[in-house]
Amino acid sequence: MTGSTLNLQAAKLAIELFHSGKVELMRQMLAEDVVWKVPHVNPLAADIIGIDEVLEFFRRVQAETAGTFGAEVLEIAANQNAVFCLMRVHGKRNGKTLDQKVINVWKLRESDGKVTERELFMEDQPASDEFWAY
Repeated sequence: MTGSTLNLQAAKLAIELFHSGKVELMRQMLAEDVVWKVPHVNPLAADIIGIDEVLEFFRRVQAETAGTFGAEVLEIAANQNAVFCLMRVHGKRNGKTLDQKVINVWKLRESDGKVTERELFMEDQPASDEFWAY
């Protein structure tokens, strides 16, 4: 099995774990000093650093959406250094609905394939910011 095949399997598992609320099981997939970049201008936007902080962010997303936040993988590709995933995300929060495509880019540590950094690109950034705004 090639490294890119393993990365695809790990990414699919991570997405499944996150969206089933089993975020703690993702710990083994993240580097200790992982940087989870959450762009935009809303209360969740930040560069989140470290496994515990990233896992807490995942819990917060699920809590903020009363467990309705989810995603469908549309396309996924990987190589030794990165995973690229086009997804449709959806959720409900405070009478608002989120439903749009996003691109996730996970940078991987070559020695063990753990996620060292994540970047996110939303289809409609202003709509995403409005969804997460208080």
